[in-house]
Amino acid sequence: MKTTNKQNKFTLTKLAQLIALSGLALNMAGCGGLDEASGADDHNGETVYDFAPPQPSTGDEQYSLLKQDRERWMNAQGEIVSLRGVNLGNWLMMEMWMLDSGENPVGEGIEDQCTFEATLDARFGQEEKARLMDVYRDNYITERDWDIMQDAGFNLIRLPFPYQLIEDDANPMTLRDDAWQYLDYAIAEAKSRNMWVVLDLHGAAGAQGWEHHSGCAGKNEYWEGDNVEENQARTRWLWKQIATRYKDEPAVAGYGVLNEPWGTDAETLATNVTELYNAIREVDQTHVVILPGHNSGIDAYGDPEAAGMTNVAFEMHFYPGIFGWGEIGYDVHRDWLTCGQNGTTGVCEWDEKIRQLDTPFLIGEMQPWAGLGELGGPVTRATFDRYNSLSWAATAWSYKVLSTNGGQGNGTWGYVTNKGERLLAKATTWTCDDWNSTLAEACETPAKIVTPTDTDQTFYLIIKSGALGGQHDVQFDNLELIAQSDGEDVLSNGAFDTAADWIEWSGTNTSPQDDNLSVEVGYASGDDNVLRLSATEGFSNGGVYQAVELKGGESYLLSGTFADVNSADMWAEIYLLPAPPENGEDISAAAMTKIDLNNDSKEAIEAYFEEMSTIEYEINQSVYDALTASEPASIFNFPDAPQSLTLEKTEAGMSLVWMNVSDATYNVYRTTSSGSNYQLIAEDLDTEMYLDDITAEGVTYYYIVTAGNGEESYPSNEVATEIFYADIPGRIEAEHFSGQSGFQVEDTQDEGGGQNLGYTDAGDTLTYNVNVTQAGEYTLTLRVASSGGSEGIAFTMNGNSVGSIAVSDTGDWQNWATISTTVTLEAGEQELQLTALGGAWNLNWMEFTAN
Repeated sequence: MKTTNKQNKFTLTKLAQLIALSGLALNMAGCGGLDEASGADDHNGETVYDFAPPQPSTGDEQYSLLKQDRERWMNAQGEIVSLRGVNLGNWLMMEMWMLDSGENPVGEGIEDQCTFEATLDARFGQEEKARLMDVYRDNYITERDWDIMQDAGFNLIRLPFPYQLIEDDANPMTLRDDAWQYLDYAIAEAKSRNMWVVLDLHGAAGAQGWEHHSGCAGKNEYWEGDNVEENQARTRWLWKQIATRYKDEPAVAGYGVLNEPWGTDAETLATNVTELYNAIREVDQTHVVILPGHNSGIDAYGDPEAAGMTNVAFEMHFYPGIFGWGEIGYDVHRDWLTCGQNGTTGVCEWDEKIRQLDTPFLIGEMQPWAGLGELGGPVTRATFDRYNSLSWAATAWSYKVLSTNGGQGNGTWGYVTNKGERLLAKATTWTCDDWNSTLAEACETPAKIVTPTDTDQTFYLIIKSGALGGQHDVQFDNLELIAQSDGEDVLSNGAFDTAADWIEWSGTNTSPQDDNLSVEVGYASGDDNVLRLSATEGFSNGGVYQAVELKGGESYLLSGTFADVNSADMWAEIYLLPAPPENGEDISAAAMTKIDLNNDSKEAIEAYFEEMSTIEYEINQSVYDALTASEPASIFNFPDAPQSLTLEKTEAGMSLVWMNVSDATYNVYRTTSSGSNYQLIAEDLDTEMYLDDITAEGVTYYYIVTAGNGEESYPSNEVATEIFYADIPGRIEAEHFSGQSGFQVEDTQDEGGGQNLGYTDAGDTLTYNVNVTQAGEYTLTLRVASSGGSEGIAFTMNGNSVGSIAVSDTGDWQNWATISTTVTLEAGEQELQLTALGGAWNLNWMEFTAN
């Protein structure tokens, strides 16, 4: 038993006493806990250490069969192995979004692997379907991909596959003739590069969850229906075949028996996985069996050793900033990796659980770089380093993702994607309404250095804008396309001083003059001339272009400015294409062929599959640089949080004072909703005090302070002004809520200015502290805007319903109108709550008038 091992070795207390007496520095393992494993001896057939075993750097370990050593992944030589790598998603197990970021990536109705293969089968027959799937797989991952993964320093590859890759689906419990073709290939390629492979059953017979990534969307017949027993028996049989095949293969790190099996409860899952474990152990006693966590965690398993399981690991998938886990950015990764403000949450909470269970851990899926731009590299390196410091293995999702426009942008989900130098810069009103920025700071696709051609060639710089309807006005200025070797600007009239050099075109009409879009080169805007693309109504799409002569192998940087001048549902894009645009035909940054499996010829489909092996790649350079650097990432080295923040109301304003933090400056934040929606009101202060003299009567304000030294600390304690109860009758500004979920505050274009609330979804809530001065009937008037209309809003007082109102279509998100309803209210201090019955409405204010 595990307790016997512990009794035969030093206890934590004794070890700490010996270290203290010897005067040695204490090297804390994990999240503040000592590693109590201590010279090697043999105990019940397992190696037990009287000292911490060696842990070489990733790639320096000896390559051999992996095994469990308490909570660590260890090789046959007794070294802790730091496992870090990626998933080969969309290769053997397909997910349509990874082939194209647009709608219907490969054809209408094709949403998963089942419909993908069924479409090929229905059109071309079973044999041709099988051949085409081989063409796809032979080209999607090739030797260059294995070299790229090795070059990045990855030493662990998680290999998702469907059961049909091994089992003949038409003849259950029968191996396909080519059953081992791709698993053998992957293991051989990994082994030749000293990489380990996790075999991940991503789609079991019947599908283990309703999600598309189990193979068949909406299907959960591994757990439900008439075929549960058969499907589970087939899966036990499948794992026995796999274990028999690879029981002596040291390149296999472990068997991932079920990916994200969320179609059942955690207890049923644990029982089933135990059966899969036992099936594997009938033929293979040497490889690690990976026990999948439920979306609720791993607690249903209990202690694996107590349950008679040996040489196992747990698996969870952690996605900070994604799937509702905060927002993508520095803060969410900092909180997760550094265990939060109190040092007890995040990875520390999981580390404590794993150490108590004495079981290794695999983070089978994560995505630390998506949407982070240059910050993605440091965050990714810090994530791998942190996990490895805890002896956790980790694989990112995913190695490769293709997209319509290609390119990494601010970081796609793929470590590599198809090269996307055609779209040079982009912004939209959906991403950043009313922007006014340089192209380098474009909110959707920032301008970057590109090398568009290997030989001297004529390209076309295309400026495109359009809108779905209504007001549209975007202006460009001071464009330059600079050769990086000699500084030459290859554009003519990029400042738009005159009407020369640019050719007008329409993406919707054969004649640009027939488009709704007005194109004005040399438009007078203030004291400067600019390019103005505008429309007043209807759909518009077009712009201008000019030819540019580019040198082979030369790199170019696009610079300039563009601004949205009071537009709605509008896009602004700049492309660099090898052919000029044609009137009446839209353009895109599509960097590879688009395919429709429903209608395109077999030859076109096969060519599309073959293109997978030849498309140019764009590697996430920030991630590569961070992973291959000799030193860890310099990130999450923030100062302590300011302590003892106090607030005093003075004649001059709200006086804030806090304790000093060494070598730091300070930022002050304010909100009207405790714990959320903080707005920066002062930054880089070099003194421990601040006076807020811009406050409004009748509003409760909450404050926090952070310290900075290049990175920002956790916040101080929160302080607040006197809690204000808005009087009814009277007007309440929407942004003066005491609490909310789901809304965002934005500047309003309504009369009177200020702010409004928007980005509403059904179920979002707003709460306000109110004081009803007299019971009775009131007219409730709301100032709203909506594009499309909505079921509207329900109102409660202290949890009791007092009415609801629908919101009509006002024509746009900033076209404002008043609506009203009648409510009956009790007197006294109460909590008013607004709940969105439907989304798609903005709120500026509400007003109660006594009837």
